[in-house]
Amino acid sequence: MDNINNISLKSDNIADEKSRILLLLPIHKLYNNKFLIDNYQRGYKWSKKEILELLNDIDTYDQSKGLYCLQPLILKPIDGGIKKVEIDGHCYSLFRNNEVVDGQQRLTTIYLILKYFHYRGWISDEHLYEIEFQTRERSGYFLANQLELIHNFPLDKITRRELEDKQYHDLKSVNELWESFIETHAHYYIDNVDVYHFFTVTCYLARWIDINLEMLSEREEFIAKLLRNVKVIWYSIDNNHNKDDVIRVFLNNNKGKIGLTSSELIKAIFILDIKRNEPAAIGTLKINQFAMEWDMVEKQLQDDSFWYFIQPNEEEYMEGTRIDYLFDLLLNKTKQSDSYFAYRHYELKYNVEEDIIGSWDDVVQLYYKLLNWYNDQKLYHYVGFLTNSKIKTLQELLSSSEKLSMDKLKESFIEIIKDKLSQKKVDEEGKAYYVYSVDRLDYKNSYREALRVLLLYNVSYYLENMANHKFPFELFVKEKWSIEHIIPQNPKDFDDVGVFYQWFKDVSTYGDLSVSPIIEKIKKYKSIDGLLKDKELRTELDKIIIECEDVTHSLNNLLLLDKNTNSSLGNNLFESKRYKILEFNRKGCNDKGKPTFIPMETLNAFNKTFGKNINIKNWTKEDGDNYVDSIKNRLKEFLPED
Repeated sequence: MDNINNISLKSDNIADEKSRILLLLPIHKLYNNKFLIDNYQRGYKWSKKEILELLNDIDTYDQSKGLYCLQPLILKPIDGGIKKVEIDGHCYSLFRNNEVVDGQQRLTTIYLILKYFHYRGWISDEHLYEIEFQTRERSGYFLANQLELIHNFPLDKITRRELEDKQYHDLKSVNELWESFIETHAHYYIDNVDVYHFFTVTCYLARWIDINLEMLSEREEFIAKLLRNVKVIWYSIDNNHNKDDVIRVFLNNNKGKIGLTSSELIKAIFILDIKRNEPAAIGTLKINQFAMEWDMVEKQLQDDSFWYFIQPNEEEYMEGTRIDYLFDLLLNKTKQSDSYFAYRHYELKYNVEEDIIGSWDDVVQLYYKLLNWYNDQKLYHYVGFLTNSKIKTLQELLSSSEKLSMDKLKESFIEIIKDKLSQKKVDEEGKAYYVYSVDRLDYKNSYREALRVLLLYNVSYYLENMANHKFPFELFVKEKWSIEHIIPQNPKDFDDVGVFYQWFKDVSTYGDLSVSPIIEKIKKYKSIDGLLKDKELRTELDKIIIECEDVTHSLNNLLLLDKNTNSSLGNNLFESKRYKILEFNRKGCNDKGKPTFIPMETLNAFNKTFGKNINIKNWTKEDGDNYVDSIKNRLKEFLPED
């Protein structure tokens, strides 16, 4: 909710105040308007978080608490007729057709909501307006003519729980629906970034409306709020402004806004540069070509499989477009630089009339270079491992790849991995040792190194056995894979004496400890509470637990798991964990319905594919030794020889 008195608009002083119109307009007054989205604008970017927050906000809005106002619509009138609008007893003349300088995201979202209500027959045609795209014609056509493809598509995969959980980053359900949607409607050629976001927002708003507005009274109240109480600030600039002036209004109004990224400002200033340096006809052709190339690059970067093999930090480049990253790479942006570093670089060049559109060729060349890496099986896995294991940044890999052939590049990346895994340190006695020696790796003392080795082990599986598949770095990042113990670290959470006894038996056998007489004493107790009262036995058992800590922390008892699987396994024994692992892998989710992905070598460990003797009840020392031998054999090209 915004207070109208606090609104401040930047307009670059290109017209006096008398030539502008500033109105507070309820949504139902937008009917019969036509809004043009020009080629300098970014694509539609709203997603799960934004639409659910807006719907819940409107639903809980109480008129007695003040004004509910969306951020301003900054518009440039276009010839095409005048519309009379009455506000609070006063009549205003507004242009029916307007170019949207700022406010595209909000305007499109309200349009999507209204179109769904119209599809359900709950509002009439007189509540609708039009949106037209200057260059992204397919996006405009989809909005005008094909939204019902989504409305008629089964969306039950999105549940009430998902809508209420507020796990906004979790788009697994809608992404699965999207894959099915574009496959079903492949003949419509709708697989582009704009349509993906239209699809995502429409899926969530349709499910939210169907679940939360089942009752007629609830629905009517919500629609009344949306049409009458929700308002936009209609800010109309002088219709005599030329295109360059309008783009400058767009830039000045959005500079510093969280909602607009550095690259989206760059896009607008690149278009200004083309217009300044080219005759009108040639300029229009170049702008259209530039806009299409921009959308092509942006679409590829939206593919999580591509994105997370080059950029593994989920906390970066979250807002707007990921294309920001390419500009930052080209300009060697440092950690100390702010998010508008790249834009200010090009703005400075533009202001001193240096050519800047030529820099776009550098972006395209970088894009194709990364795409070639992505499409090469070995380069994809080497680069993905190096970036995701934090051994090298993509910037460092690009710097080291100058003028190298593909074969030399692969050799170079292999050497980088080998050099890292051959790292040495000196112990307290002054003796040198290999940090990544498999037999020394330990959960407690070398977690990061153990994680890297386990990641490389799983990545290399795809190189050896799955030539047509890619290791899912996007899941490694988004599902937050971590190290899990096969045999639990200790029995502190066990409340069953039988399980308590079995843990001591398993771990002592695994660690080759001669403590059977002590462990057998556990059997005489019927409950944990009774056992814990035996102070002498507790002291003996605590000594075994401490002695076994190093045993459970070694690499032969460690593997990778995603956070949702890990949280569901608990402190259980091998047989119980194995049952759950296989069940989660079969269903694709844990017992709480959260999505899971079991790494291939974790599955192999629980299925004991490394040895001849298969015992599904316990993880034995033989199993651990076979597991480590498998790691050593697969990674022998990279690991140091002790």
